[in-house]
Amino acid sequence: MKSLPSVLIRRRLFLALVLVGLFVAVSVHAATYHDDQALGKRLASLAKDAPRVCRVQTIATSLDQREVWLVELGAGTEEDRKTRPAMLVVAGIEGNDLVGSALVVSWLEKLVEERADDPNVAKLLETTTLYAIPRLNSDAAERFFATPKVETLVNGKPCDGDHDGLVDEDGPEDLNEDGLITWMRVEDKKGQYILDPNEDRLLMKADGLKGEAGKWRYLVEGIDNDKDEAWNEDGVGGVNFNRNFPYNYTFFAPDAGIHQVSEAETRALADFVVNHPNIGIVLTYGMADNLLKTPEGAKSFPRRQPATALDADDVPYYRAFGELYRETLGLEKEMEGASEPGTFGDWMYFHRGRLSLSVRPWSAALAVKLSAKDDEKAKDEKDKDANEEEKDESGTPAKKRGGKSKKDDDERSKDQREQLSWFDGHAPEAFVSWKPFEHPDFPGQRVEVGGYAPFAQANPPESVLDDLAAKHSGFLTELAARLPRVEMGRIKCTHRGESIFDIELHIENTGFLPTLLAHGRRSGEVHPTRLVLDLPAERFLAGTRTTYLPTLKGSGGDAEMRCTVHVPDQREIRFQIISTLGGRVEGVIDLTDATIYAN
Repeated sequence: MKSLPSVLIRRRLFLALVLVGLFVAVSVHAATYHDDQALGKRLASLAKDAPRVCRVQTIATSLDQREVWLVELGAGTEEDRKTRPAMLVVAGIEGNDLVGSALVVSWLEKLVEERADDPNVAKLLETTTLYAIPRLNSDAAERFFATPKVETLVNGKPCDGDHDGLVDEDGPEDLNEDGLITWMRVEDKKGQYILDPNEDRLLMKADGLKGEAGKWRYLVEGIDNDKDEAWNEDGVGGVNFNRNFPYNYTFFAPDAGIHQVSEAETRALADFVVNHPNIGIVLTYGMADNLLKTPEGAKSFPRRQPATALDADDVPYYRAFGELYRETLGLEKEMEGASEPGTFGDWMYFHRGRLSLSVRPWSAALAVKLSAKDDEKAKDEKDKDANEEEKDESGTPAKKRGGKSKKDDDERSKDQREQLSWFDGHAPEAFVSWKPFEHPDFPGQRVEVGGYAPFAQANPPESVLDDLAAKHSGFLTELAARLPRVEMGRIKCTHRGESIFDIELHIENTGFLPTLLAHGRRSGEVHPTRLVLDLPAERFLAGTRTTYLPTLKGSGGDAEMRCTVHVPDQREIRFQIISTLGGRVEGVIDLTDATIYAN
């Protein structure tokens, strides 16, 4: 056998190295689920690779001494970044949200990577400040990587969940030692559930009006440690950070905390928001969702009563962003939204007056909907071919002959069956087969352990993360591009003689959003846009040094300011346009270009 020429060997070696390099590059930036250590390293690497536009800082430390990181993207000085239009993205605010964290990290990396080649991204980072907290509840998220794996929404703060004077004394156990805290179904006449007649892996509530009697209990995997005949009712923790904010806070709720912003992480987030009033858009990844379906609004509320719905004038913006989001995902119709008490997103709108979007980035119901859309055409073609082959002599398709079975008439758990079918096809490990278990608390009774694995129903399999991350990255970037932006428009000066000038200024909003939402005015938490001329007050014959402007509508809304000044010793006047959410503009009015008034 002849040996290959050395040149050919070198070429093949070079090609192999290139391919390995490409693989490594893709792997480094692939969307994935990070434990706390890996997340910290990835963010540190991002800041190290792009120090001019990326900074990472710690804003809080968790009970288990994990850092809560804040990432800031934007060029320029700190003062520049704090006065530019800004957007804040928060993920991992609920303990089982791993997917939101993965999407945020992918988006940040994509922006940093593309800024050199994409002028739109470069401009965005020069004119906008982007803040992101990839994971607020780091302690709860870490349980995804622990053994046994147990899903929880709350942190590890000790709590007397069943009010018996003991703390965290009855948590779940991994009975079958498979490394997962799943579920138990116990055959018991006192139970509220029956087996789904169409899918015996699923349980559904018995309906007494249908003559059904419950036959099963449905419990978290574990034993009754405190012998109070309640199973796993007082496990480790804690506080759900997305129930810990002031608006619509539920006092004495088991996961809401002892008071509003009671946790170091939620207090740090609230303080950050207050100290950065330039944040005009907030997006929170979590269980609440106002993008899948547009929330309803109200024109007015009873006097001295707090708002309980969006201001009707703000609803069109929520509708526009919802339509953009659904179009990005490929959804043709709205799905059911969700609302929860005490959420960060609601606090940001109702108390802080900002446009606040909440997203549940993935669910099995969403996956089913998108899969159904993709498969609809192929399925129709397949059914058509099958019906043509199976027509009887009368021409009636075989599938139409006869009636539905009694089982098929039961639609109560149709959605759950479709979701389980999706998991069977895309992530079969998400559902653990039911296996018998001799349970010490239920002697002589049939007990099975299995069901959905922890975190499976809240987070997609990693195989779909890259596609989901690409869609969310595009949406987040488009969202940031729609912040309000103030600019100076036309300037007109007329010289009236004796160093007296009439000045007419037109201020424009070139951004999509208005400089102030309707509820922002109602809350009083957003200062109005103002124009400041750098002249002593005594120089104004008409008008004032500071002029407060009305709300500038988005997409070209403008306002006009007029004044008359006496300036015998200068030919330039400096001005500032200061908008809390629309940025800051500085410039000079050149009086030498003034039109000379003539009688």
